[in-house]
Amino acid sequence: MSEHCHDKECHCHEHEHEHEHCHDEHCSCHHEHHNHHDEHGHCHDDHCGCHDHHGHCHEGCACHGGKDSDDIKKDLITAGICAAVFALSFVPVFEPFAFWICLAVTIIAGRETLTEGFRDLMKFHFGEETLMSIAVVAAFIIGEHIEGTMVALLFTIGENLEGLAVDRSKKNIAALADIRPDTANVVCKDDGDIEVVPAENVEIGTEIIIKVGERVPLDCKVLDESVMADASALTGESLPIHIEKGEILKAGCVVLGSPARCETVSGYGDSAAARIIEMVEGAAAKKGATEKFITRFSEIYTPIVIVLAVLVFLVPWAFGWLDFSEAAHRALVFLVSSCPCALVLSIPLAYFAGIGAASKSGVIIKGSEYCERLANVKNAVFDKTGTLTSGRLRVSEILLAGEYSEEEILRYAAAAEALSDHPIAKCVVEEAQNRGIESPAADKASEIAGEGVTVSFGETSVVCGNKKLFDHMGIALPEENGANLYVAVDSVYAGCIFLEDTVREESGEAIAMLKKLGVEHSFMLTGDNEHAAAKIAKECGVEGFYASLMPEDKVDKIEEIKKTGTTVFTGDGINDAPVLAAADIGAAMGMGTDAAIESADIVLMKGGMSALPKAVSIAKKIMACVRQNVIFIMAVKVAVLILGALGYAPIWLAVFADVGVCLLTVLWSLRLLKIKF
Repeated sequence: MSEHCHDKECHCHEHEHEHEHCHDEHCSCHHEHHNHHDEHGHCHDDHCGCHDHHGHCHEGCACHGGKDSDDIKKDLITAGICAAVFALSFVPVFEPFAFWICLAVTIIAGRETLTEGFRDLMKFHFGEETLMSIAVVAAFIIGEHIEGTMVALLFTIGENLEGLAVDRSKKNIAALADIRPDTANVVCKDDGDIEVVPAENVEIGTEIIIKVGERVPLDCKVLDESVMADASALTGESLPIHIEKGEILKAGCVVLGSPARCETVSGYGDSAAARIIEMVEGAAAKKGATEKFITRFSEIYTPIVIVLAVLVFLVPWAFGWLDFSEAAHRALVFLVSSCPCALVLSIPLAYFAGIGAASKSGVIIKGSEYCERLANVKNAVFDKTGTLTSGRLRVSEILLAGEYSEEEILRYAAAAEALSDHPIAKCVVEEAQNRGIESPAADKASEIAGEGVTVSFGETSVVCGNKKLFDHMGIALPEENGANLYVAVDSVYAGCIFLEDTVREESGEAIAMLKKLGVEHSFMLTGDNEHAAAKIAKECGVEGFYASLMPEDKVDKIEEIKKTGTTVFTGDGINDAPVLAAADIGAAMGMGTDAAIESADIVLMKGGMSALPKAVSIAKKIMACVRQNVIFIMAVKVAVLILGALGYAPIWLAVFADVGVCLLTVLWSLRLLKIKF
């Protein structure tokens, strides 16, 4: 399903397919964009997908000229000094030199904008810098040098403040994904010494040591008796976990208590941490309908506005309604204030910040398109085992026949199942132990795969298994009641045992929260029998359920439910992968199976059902921020465009309508990073 680019000549950043990522470090489409940027970090490759049609970068490379925060701060200091010098032009003693002061300040403060603007103009690329450069030069031509300098200063200050905010947000997002160390402590086979090597060079099957306080570099199997680890970076859970000998310790965990001796079971790029990092980094590439609309809108909007600006100048001047200078001034105000860059930058940034905050809260959303769907979800559908329930069985009821008691039935069943590793067998044995019932050792035992066990104790024989085993052995059963285990003593039915899965503590509360968030209907899909399904559904508060389903049946039910509204399906097993892919939004529980995570659109890393309403809440907050930004931007721009065309708006107000509005909406979007969900 994933289509990866490994063509060195390919410039393939703007992939439409949801899984198209380039991982070839030599490919020219690699996210670092080294080959597309000049010494200032500016991108001038028309084919580089990291920039939109305005020249703005919304992907992996650094925005606003590719500058880091230190460079941005230096530019802000320079702009501040220039502003102080510009203020001298208003002092009477310096008034004769006002033009030259303004010219010097404009060149120094606006050097990057002017250079970039005229370079783009030569390519007929009308981005933000181009529009500002035209406005500055035209202002000087018509004798409005003070306004021209104000445009250059305000634009430079605004752009750098905006860049500083974006740079900080990117560092915050990067810190969220920085859960994988670059080196590993490898145990040498020859002498047992420890050698520190790059983690990407460690092969599967290599013995490594993780010291106390270190992060696990690769997924590995524990060789010691047990390891205590902090898995909060992966799961969001604050309590330490115990990993027993032979179990998997996942990359990104922090070892606690004592060093861990392990054997690697994955490569550097295939670990749990690597998958999380890839999902977070890849989320920006999957654009939702709003982002795609904004991009298409801007492509049409910009040339139309340029034509309108020309008309704002030509018509009043040609008909003699305004002189050349006033007509040009109005056209410049119209042109500067019309730039759609606030939309183009703040909308993706709202998604970017929201998705980053979600990942910090243990919810990975794989792209803005899933934010939009999740915010409008109407149906919540759940798998039963491992999702609504914990997957841990318990004895719920024992029905008797004849003179046998519950203790006798349980003793016989536990004795028969003592040698089996089946989950049902373990559950029965554990229940007998909890009740203090001692089971006799069997003289003979025979297991029939998929059906049950027959054992004998001296002259007593016991049959323990499902209905199929009893049919094969000709033992009559009462009318089928959905029991999990039937018991016969000396070929006579003696009783049956019902087992049930334990419901997760948070399942009922999570479903109630979803209803409060506007999710209208909830359903459960399960392969379990109707009796067990009905009990779980009632306990969780699920509105409806479908039982005895095969994986392909679950897909059919999802397709049927989708017709009534946007549907999210939550599951965790490998058999859930087709259903996760079929739903409008697929949500994988925990780190689950690789197949489930790959098929899902969001990953609930915390593992509990409480993460789903959290994901819906996050999506709604993101979409609310997007709507607020769009309304504010369009309201300010329309107002200034009208005022500018009528001659009531100075150029500095036009700059505010562009850079000022952009800065405000960027800051409004970045507040999502600080919201605790």
